[in-house]
Amino acid sequence: MIQRAILFIWLSVLACPAAALACTCSNAPPGACAGLQKGDVVFLGTVTATEDVEPAPSESTSIAVVDRGEHAADSGAGTGSSSDANASANTGSPVTRYHFRIDERFAETAEIDIFSGGDDGDCGYRFKTGEQYIVFTQPEAEGRLFATICNGTRLAGDGRALLPQLRAMRNGQRVASVFGVLRRADPPFLAPPDDPDDPLPKIALKLRSRDDRFSTTTGPDGIYSFYDVHAGEYRFTATLPARMELTQRTLSGGLPPFVIPNGACYEYDVDALPTGRIHGSVLGADGKPLPLASVELYRAGQYQDSKPGLWAFQSSKGSFDFDHVGPGEYILVFNRMNRTDPNSPFPRSFYPGTAEAGGAESIILKDGQQLSKVNIKLQEGFPTHQVRVYVKWQHGKPPGDVTIMAKAEQGNNPAARKVSDELYEFTLLESDRYSIYGWENLLPQRIAPRGGNTACIIPERIETPPVTIDGSDKSTKEITLSFANVECGKQ
Repeated sequence: MIQRAILFIWLSVLACPAAALACTCSNAPPGACAGLQKGDVVFLGTVTATEDVEPAPSESTSIAVVDRGEHAADSGAGTGSSSDANASANTGSPVTRYHFRIDERFAETAEIDIFSGGDDGDCGYRFKTGEQYIVFTQPEAEGRLFATICNGTRLAGDGRALLPQLRAMRNGQRVASVFGVLRRADPPFLAPPDDPDDPLPKIALKLRSRDDRFSTTTGPDGIYSFYDVHAGEYRFTATLPARMELTQRTLSGGLPPFVIPNGACYEYDVDALPTGRIHGSVLGADGKPLPLASVELYRAGQYQDSKPGLWAFQSSKGSFDFDHVGPGEYILVFNRMNRTDPNSPFPRSFYPGTAEAGGAESIILKDGQQLSKVNIKLQEGFPTHQVRVYVKWQHGKPPGDVTIMAKAEQGNNPAARKVSDELYEFTLLESDRYSIYGWENLLPQRIAPRGGNTACIIPERIETPPVTIDGSDKSTKEITLSFANVECGKQ
């Protein structure tokens, strides 16, 4: 069957429902096209009925596709897998059976049922009655076939570029090397209400490597296909309307190059996003940029405390940046959840520096405009104090990687600022209590056994005893963590 690394590389966490964010999908690079194999169960079908059923005693995954035909027991390799599909399902949870009407077969199938269940955080695909889907499966224990959010199962409308290639494989015809859909889109969470992604027709596209040049044009529905593309590293370009950039919604900046082998069938959806940009800083009460801060951007009128917006991070460089923002009015907020976080010890604030959403000032961005110095000025923060942590080794630091941690009893853990190998700094909230400790993952192959003892076993990790600090104890300005000498273990 078509390899998941080729067809479904981006159908991982960002393509999954919010409830399934605990699922981890493979993100392997493109490989050679395996095509449809004997025993594969792939179909286009419509959900006609659902029913809650009891889970099978040995059921250990989130979705089971049971083939009622003769191919169920000897099915071939499937298209995809999830590293968490088996581990995360709750075998005691209710299971729902989805009955499908097969609208089109891409491999030998009989009429089938699909079972879904387990915790909301597993890799299960949640089907809806009356909706049409492209369904991929993979064989598992007891002759059952499984499908997950990681293996390419999707709504039929999201597979417009894939369906022609599946039909070509089934019919023994030529399959595209690189194919997909080009859409006009907005960044996640910033699309205007009732404004779906629109396919872009009649757009000239090019694939270029060091040795080869390929060109094509998108069709009326934005679908494109490149055939007979040789192995190599390629750059994908498009002749787009003004003030738009070829990229993907999950990326910052343009499209990176990608590498494919000979005989690939790589599904690669791309987006044309606006080129507007909002750049600024989160400033503390002293007017200086915070070393750590996060902000979220919303279209005006869409802000809610309980819903995420487009997220950006401000690091030690002292600024945040939103790119690919379309024209409109926006609201900017710092610390939406109003957490008491020692790394950014300030309450929620809206641009340009007000505590209430009703007092927020709209940021007006024109098409393709680049706005800078969009700064949020914070008011008085939560009470904190600084602690310096000195690190010592009895006989010098052995080779290895050191981690210094401050664990909070109630709130968020503060981040360590490394000054040197022997000195770290923390900002502690006065309202919390902390346990500060360290460990070092050693590199035994670089540590010479003492006295030339070749039987000496070096431990993989050494730790310091913890030191407990009350955040309100301002008299404690520094502490010392001591690593014991590395001793040989016994064989």
